[in-house]
Amino acid sequence: MLYLIDKPMAEIGLRTADGDPEAHVILIQDGVYFEPDIDAPVSAVARDVDVRGVSLPPDIDRISYDEVIEILVEQEVRTFV
Repeated sequence: MLYLIDKPMAEIGLRTADGDPEAHVILIQDGVYFEPDIDAPVSAVARDVDVRGVSLPPDIDRISYDEVIEILVEQEVRTFV
């Protein structure tokens, strides 16, 4: 399942994703400020990272909004935006 995470709902979203063995987390908008400590793949929207001047740790992948759209079409989504 795909989890879209933004700052206002990040805590509950990350807790929910952490309990899902099939989770893939995408940090979007102000969610890119987080460095989640969860056992799941984590990506961040490159445009949001660049706009906010954030440096990502090496374990967080940068993805484009186009890639997010592709993933949204392919997977079930829970949004915490």
